[in-house]
Amino acid sequence: MCYTAKTGFDLRGARSEPAKQYLIMNTFLKKHQKWLFPGAIFMILAGLGLIWMGLIQTHTVIAGGETIHVRTPAGRISGVLRAAGISVGEDDRLTPEGDPWFWRQAVITIEPARDVLIQTPEDEVMLHTAESIPANLVAELEIRLFPNDRLIMNGREVDPHSRMLGDDFILLQVEPAVPVDLEIDGRHVTLYTDQPTLGAALEAASIRVSPQDWISEDLMTPLEGDLAVRIRRARPVTVKVGETTVTGLSAAVTVGEALVDMGIPLQNLDHSLTAEDEPIPVGGEIEVVHVSEEIMILKDEVPYSNEFIEDPNTVLDQVSVVTRGQVGIYATRERIQYANGDEVWRDVPESWQASEGMDGVLGYGSRVEVQTAVVDGQEIEYWRKISVYATSYSPCRLGVPDLCSSTTASGLPLAKGSIAVTRNWYNMMRFQQVFVQGYGHGVISDIGGGGLYFNHYWIDLGYSDDNYQPWHHWTTMYFLTPVPAWYPAILPWP
Repeated sequence: MCYTAKTGFDLRGARSEPAKQYLIMNTFLKKHQKWLFPGAIFMILAGLGLIWMGLIQTHTVIAGGETIHVRTPAGRISGVLRAAGISVGEDDRLTPEGDPWFWRQAVITIEPARDVLIQTPEDEVMLHTAESIPANLVAELEIRLFPNDRLIMNGREVDPHSRMLGDDFILLQVEPAVPVDLEIDGRHVTLYTDQPTLGAALEAASIRVSPQDWISEDLMTPLEGDLAVRIRRARPVTVKVGETTVTGLSAAVTVGEALVDMGIPLQNLDHSLTAEDEPIPVGGEIEVVHVSEEIMILKDEVPYSNEFIEDPNTVLDQVSVVTRGQVGIYATRERIQYANGDEVWRDVPESWQASEGMDGVLGYGSRVEVQTAVVDGQEIEYWRKISVYATSYSPCRLGVPDLCSSTTASGLPLAKGSIAVTRNWYNMMRFQQVFVQGYGHGVISDIGGGGLYFNHYWIDLGYSDDNYQPWHHWTTMYFLTPVPAWYPAILPWP
């Protein structure tokens, strides 16, 4: 059987299927040979066109904050920038760096360089740079930023790690924080602060200082340079004084300092069981022994006596001191010491004579001064007056039962105006005119009276039985002028 393909090839005698395919292809090529070369050229050109079209990409260029879209087949950054008409300066920053090839859409960032003046407390440096992070800029100058350092950009504080935007010229001021070397209960820490005073710095750092804590510097100390500060925290302290216990807080190191903080300083002979210059015991317990001393001085006085002499320069019935007497004093001193109220020691008594006794000399006045006075509405003239205790009597009131007599020692009848005195007065002053306050005029004309009444003179005032008035009180008796030729300088006692 014989098969003929549409191509006209005779396939008879073909031994296999590959052979058949080869014959078919050969026949086809011979038939269309004139169209094969032009077709190949077309296919190559079409392929190149497709490749060209595939290379054209839209790229994004961000330059100085402005975004530009560039459509170009360029495969390197330099080609894209040429297509965009952008030139990059030597100090500008290009991202990605270099001039790499790329096959996809790219984002190219250009950060233009600008002038940055960096000022520190010690120096200032001008940079022309594309760097926009303040922390990186100061790092280029080997300036280390510590916590609480401040960066001021064109007059306002900025975050050291935020980008600087805006102006072509930037003034960047570095205000370093002040370091404070802190030692708290032996633990060291460095605090960097921008606060004006030590107290404000501690508060800003949440470091609390209580009134009982000890701090080496005043909290109002201005922070203008390096400062070393020591803080000791107060701890509980218990002070026992006898039966009294006082508890409080103290940052002291020694026992004596703690007692001062607690308002119980050691005074005089007081002492603590732990010496005041030693550290406070671990448990904070301090025992104080209050020591007091008592000095007893016993006196034994030897009395002195006075000698009286007449003093014509002193008024009658008054006494002057001619020589002052002095008692003899013998003293004994004994010293006793107490600890918390209990006696712990007693010294041997010591005796001595503190002063030597000496008798005194007193002068009794003998000079008469005549005076006038208005007594009971009457003007009188007298040369002596004394205070007396007065009682009264009358003919039938003599103090003797069933006895009445109107006769006096002077022979004058007993009636109002009769004044009875002791015998020694009567002997020296019989018929002396007197005036008794509350009684009136009288004359010493009788012997009577009780002599002394509570160390005062005692007289009896005479009355008749008809006008009798009882007397039992104090009064004043005036001796009336004329002054007798003789009178006793001292009125005698009975």
